[in-house]
Amino acid sequence: MDNIYLVMREKDNVVVSIMLNKSDHTYSFVDLTKGHICTCRFVSIEGAIKDMEEKKDNGEIIDFINMEARI
Repeated sequence: MDNIYLVMREKDNVVVSIMLNKSDHTYSFVDLTKGHICTCRFVSIEGAIKDMEEKKDNGEIIDFINMEARI
């Protein structure tokens, strides 16, 4: 599994995973740091990553790093 990310924000850093929703086969962010499932839905893992890239571009997050790619 290569979908665990460190997301750096102004207020804090969180570890998230992109996981499959069994009910409708979409993907959501699961905040492993806070135990929260985001209500946003994506048709693919790539769509969720694109969302993080857009949030970085517009300043909502500082950066994100694929944690498993660093091992």
